[in-house]
Amino acid sequence: MHEAAGRLSDAFRGALLGTFAGDALGAPFEGWSAARIAREAGEVCSMLTGRRPAGCYTDDTQMMIVVAEWLIEDGGEDGGKLARRLAASYDPARGYGRGTTDVVRRLKAGESWETAAEHTFPRGSFGNGAAARLAPCAVLLHHDREALERLAEGSALVSHPHPLGVAGAVLQARQIALALSRRDEPIEPIAFAVELRSSVASTEYRNKLRAVEEYIEKPVAASVVRDRLGCNDTALGSVPTALFCFLSRPESFEAALSFAVGLGGDTDSIAAMTGAIAGAYHGAAAIPARWLDSLEEGPKGRSYIERLADQLFARTIETRPVLRSS
Repeated sequence: MHEAAGRLSDAFRGALLGTFAGDALGAPFEGWSAARIAREAGEVCSMLTGRRPAGCYTDDTQMMIVVAEWLIEDGGEDGGKLARRLAASYDPARGYGRGTTDVVRRLKAGESWETAAEHTFPRGSFGNGAAARLAPCAVLLHHDREALERLAEGSALVSHPHPLGVAGAVLQARQIALALSRRDEPIEPIAFAVELRSSVASTEYRNKLRAVEEYIEKPVAASVVRDRLGCNDTALGSVPTALFCFLSRPESFEAALSFAVGLGGDTDSIAAMTGAIAGAYHGAAAIPARWLDSLEEGPKGRSYIERLADQLFARTIETRPVLRSS
């Protein structure tokens, strides 16, 4: 029992640190084409300096930290508290996208969180920001699919309320939770993808998951993956891609993340989501030591994120949060 608890605790750390590691690994190449990455960096296997020093995180990990704090300190029940936390922690140096920046501006101006996100884009943002920050929710409620989906949906509505943004966040939560639940057994990639697809209502996401299954069964060039699955900052064009990155290389945390970055495009978010899935499956122990040693510290750096993961693990058997409006 003690050994099993230790593996589960390591999986919690793996999902959060995996998000951080993928984010930092991909950050220097955000917006680059695959051809440019291959030409100037080759296979990305090291933390490199970009707009910020090597090992620094972007808005994806910044918001993941906020979600973890919200779950631990506020119980994850109040969307208004999450919105206020996201606004208070906003740091433009972390590279926030235009949509999230506009939502934060509206929140700071006093607008309700229930309308701020909807005013940014028609029907709200369908970006991948809500999905990229979901790891804390996924590990906390990995054992309760219905409660996890409610929490993932509610947390996404705070900033990415478009149906495709919400569905992407829910799918990413399920991907992480399923990987965590399979941590003690070999992954069967096609069966894993089929199980996810069976729980997805969105036609758009079901079609993407069918493509994931197809490309696992009959491997294709990375260019086909980019064209069909996507490598952009929309949830639809990145969440299934992160799943493919994991399932195409389930034996190696490092290989999955290096492949994710090599696709180009929204490299930090796709690698962050891949890292959350792979980290939940392999555990923090599988993250290369040289990557962990490169991750930034400071008040809310690597050690702080490890503590958040441990606190979430301690709470995993407590009352499940159900989001409500403030």
